[in-house]
Amino acid sequence: MQLVRRDAGVRVLVCTPSNAAADLLAERLAAAGLDSDKLYCLDASSLHEEDISGDVQAMSLFPGHERLLAFRVVLSTCSSASMLRALDVPVGHFSHIVIDEAAQAEEPLAMIPIMGFSDTYTNIILIGDPNQLGPIIKSPTAARAGLGKSYLERLMLMDEVYGLDTQAGKA
Repeated sequence: MQLVRRDAGVRVLVCTPSNAAADLLAERLAAAGLDSDKLYCLDASSLHEEDISGDVQAMSLFPGHERLLAFRVVLSTCSSASMLRALDVPVGHFSHIVIDEAAQAEEPLAMIPIMGFSDTYTNIILIGDPNQLGPIIKSPTAARAGLGKSYLERLMLMDEVYGLDTQAGKA
């Protein structure tokens, strides 16, 4: 909300690892003042109508391409963000990519919006607590490959990125 209120040129892609988190975030953004002219919820249309509020339903009707590009905030799960490529949303269109609950997202899942839509001018914001629930990995092969650790946690463990001596200017 602060980004949108501060700068009229901001376009934000907000992603979560799950539909439940996306729905909750949509309801909170709507309650904070983002209406269906500013917020588009890519995933809400896949839910039963009785499961989501009227405000979120209005934000999930599929817009045309020009209208899609005009939204200030697009909300999706990380995996469904890939649909935006099929809808011809260009790389670099979003000034900010926010991944909420990033500590719960497997690294490949977090990479879908990051690699799909960021360029050198895109701000990437990872939100989450790596000391809470992490990615749920059921495959032993995937766990051995390191997918039990989120992208956020891996970055936080890198001293050159997140060390105490690098807080100014590098993180």
